[in-house]
Amino acid sequence: MNEAEKHYSGNCGGTGTNGNGASKGGSDSMLDQATSTTLDGMKGAADAARSATSAARSTASDYYDRASQTIGDARRRSTAQLSRHRRGIEAFVEENPVMVGVVGLAAGLLVGALLPSTRRENQMFGRYADEVREQGMRYARDLAEQGKSMVEENLHAVSQGVRTDRDTGDESRAA
Repeated sequence: MNEAEKHYSGNCGGTGTNGNGASKGGSDSMLDQATSTTLDGMKGAADAARSATSAARSTASDYYDRASQTIGDARRRSTAQLSRHRRGIEAFVEENPVMVGVVGLAAGLLVGALLPSTRRENQMFGRYADEVREQGMRYARDLAEQGKSMVEENLHAVSQGVRTDRDTGDESRAA
């Protein structure tokens, strides 16, 4: 017996009435009906909560699965694209080793010219240091521009070959 039933069926004076002159049978019936309605409502709310929780769990699982698949697809595509670009750069370096060396030399000259001169350099080269530095800078800039244009042209050609292969579905480089 729950607390409400104990309260209403218990201490009513023991006379068979509820204290207002009505018999206990009528209030018991109303109490049973209220209890039954309340229990039905609680069961319905529990079922609705279970159903909502299950639906939310299913939706979250679906979103997680889709996100995982999208991330996996992006990772595979980026890995394949990186591999194609790496092969293109490797082929460019193999086909043009002198140009790559010249570009490296130009970059080294440029970096060296941008560094501040030391006291020792000033003592050894003195007044010629500025002139040599300026000539080196001009030479480095010219080489860097030539190398840059050659690299851009070759990378453009390689990327066109990769793009053509991607359009046809062929994984190899275009000839």
